[in-house]
Amino acid sequence: MTTTPPSFPAMVREEFAPTTTYLNAASYGLLPKSVVAEVIAAEEQRMHGEFDIPGVDAHVDACRAAFGRLTGFEAAQVAAGAQVSQLVGLVAQSLRPGANVLVPEHEFNSVLWPFLVRTDLNVRVVPLADLPDAIRPGDDVVAAALVQSADGAVLDVAATVAAARAHGTRVLFDVSQAAGWLPVRDTGADWIVSVGYKWLLGPKGTAFLAGTPAALDDLSPVAAGWYAGYNPWETVYDGPLRLAEDARRFDVGPVWPAWIGQRRSLELIERVGIDAIHRHDVALANRLRKGLGLPEGNSAIVSIEVPEQTLERVREARIIGALRAGRLRLACHLYNTEADIDRALDMLAG
Repeated sequence: MTTTPPSFPAMVREEFAPTTTYLNAASYGLLPKSVVAEVIAAEEQRMHGEFDIPGVDAHVDACRAAFGRLTGFEAAQVAAGAQVSQLVGLVAQSLRPGANVLVPEHEFNSVLWPFLVRTDLNVRVVPLADLPDAIRPGDDVVAAALVQSADGAVLDVAATVAAARAHGTRVLFDVSQAAGWLPVRDTGADWIVSVGYKWLLGPKGTAFLAGTPAALDDLSPVAAGWYAGYNPWETVYDGPLRLAEDARRFDVGPVWPAWIGQRRSLELIERVGIDAIHRHDVALANRLRKGLGLPEGNSAIVSIEVPEQTLERVREARIIGALRAGRLRLACHLYNTEADIDRALDMLAG
């Protein structure tokens, strides 16, 4: 049965200022007001020549620790990047020639293409629902988004990890469409990657790679730069190579205002709580499904086929979703309300 979304404290609602009916967190999350204030303050400091570059390190480390708490990794197991494809590329480039990689159909290309660019890998693609059963002896890596970008389908995590373990296969999960609304702690994955600008409500320019010590040891820091040093402010010039010993050896130089803002977003996410956000988001998505005559689901994302005239009506009403794989994708997050859903249903029904 569809449940009523929990009532968040007023301070949560007051953090957001949409001027549209925004149902598009799967493309980007709304920036909280406090995040915008932090980013503007940082850029104004830079404008005046007062910005403290080393001071960004504390923000990156706070984000590292917060992402670890969300995903079940220690802060020392979390690397700071800028794009998911760059981080998946670390895994792809670590594989032996002829390695076997399994990926679901219609996977977002930031997960798939880093493997395809290695023409000496054997990449096999199967339907998402068949992924656990398709893992077989000799597979080196299974890579998949926990929640699919195109339609919001949620992977059977337990079955996928169990099958991978049975065959000695490493697991890479992209949680870009999951972290921030779906509990993703302790999935059992070897590596987890995510961007921060979607459900984690951060500015664009942050991304995370977390992994077990053994899985991280299999990677080579092919993009190693000054920020990958054991103390970036001491190891900024000359050899020999002096990389950090933990996951920081995979860091790339941070986009300053993005990480400053991301810290505030993660603090908000943790303050509200993933379980509460999960209940809220899925309840709203199921309210939408029910109004459309669809069965209940387990995702905060709803994907529907609508005629062009309906799409035009939705656009004119400033209901913001996205077209993905030829369908209208609507995504519900903590700033959305039942009124948002009902308005969308009115426009969809005409």
